[in-house]
Amino acid sequence: MIRSAAALRIVTEALQPDAGGPAAAERRRALTDWSGPIAIANQHLLAPTLYRALRAADALADLPPEVGSHLADLAELDSARSTAFRRQAAELIRALNDAGIEPMLLSGGISLFTEVYAAGAPTLDDVAVLVPHAAAGRAREALVQIGYSVARRYPMGYHAYADLVRPHDPGAVALHVELLDAKYVLPAREVWQRARAIRHGGIEFFVPTPDDCVLHALLHAQIHYLGNYYRGVLELRQLHEFATLTRHFGSVLDWAFIVRRMSRHRLDTPLESYLLAAERLLALRWPLSIPPSLRAELHYRRCIAQLRFPALAATVTPWANIRSGFAAHRMDALYHGSGPLRLTRHAVQFARKKTIAGVVDRLFRVR
Repeated sequence: MIRSAAALRIVTEALQPDAGGPAAAERRRALTDWSGPIAIANQHLLAPTLYRALRAADALADLPPEVGSHLADLAELDSARSTAFRRQAAELIRALNDAGIEPMLLSGGISLFTEVYAAGAPTLDDVAVLVPHAAAGRAREALVQIGYSVARRYPMGYHAYADLVRPHDPGAVALHVELLDAKYVLPAREVWQRARAIRHGGIEFFVPTPDDCVLHALLHAQIHYLGNYYRGVLELRQLHEFATLTRHFGSVLDWAFIVRRMSRHRLDTPLESYLLAAERLLALRWPLSIPPSLRAELHYRRCIAQLRFPALAATVTPWANIRSGFAAHRMDALYHGSGPLRLTRHAVQFARKKTIAGVVDRLFRVR
């Protein structure tokens, strides 16, 4: 297996425009052991995307025949799965429409009925749909009527309402009432106001604006749930989705709006660090009027080190989970004012909600 840095470079260059250009093509042609790049692509669920990117750049000839054949097989399976997801999404949206609900498609689900991702369409895990708070129960019942069952019902106050499953479908339906657990950063009520209505094949749904699509991809990858920013974790599939969206929307994006929103919640460094990763790994043009801060540069380097040596992440998991739970944006949303008392108050409230085992589990949570 080639060194992890070289394997990472092979994968990320292939995902760049024109598959990284002539120098990248030469590196691919000179490579004899593809086990490292294939392992990275599989780990990050990017093998089908890798194949489609090389095909779009007319660069499949750079691969050994057996590698090209392997990636082609994976891409074919992924295409069949996407077709099944498209049928599933159309049926569930129709059922929601019949119940008087026009849902909003989120994340990769947008790729099922639009050309936003083109050759870079992500591999899907589920169909994420957003519905108004007041319509969540009615939406669940509409899906139950067409054969779904509730796999998980989330407590009141969660961004998600329920996960529903049905036999023989390629994935679950993630029914959301907010886009993120940190709903104050990108509230659903704002996204609904700006969203665009789509009519497609007899079904009606909404998609977020370009700015909200990019913000959601960024926040979901960096801040949501596990807090990958605090853990120093880069998931290449998420980064590629973010870069693809950013390239697709291009000059339409209002980066001043995005910067203001992130700055308002003291999330400048997560934004800049992620843009650095997209720039240096996937050749995304730097879109901001100011250069990245030193903190962003250091954080990006930490992410690359952990990407190359995943065992490093385990050494900082407890501290990263504490930082995520006590992040400034969370404290600002929960408690007005500043000072050490709010940290103490939050620690006490957290401890009251958890058993000792629960506290330990939260500190060492990685998934």
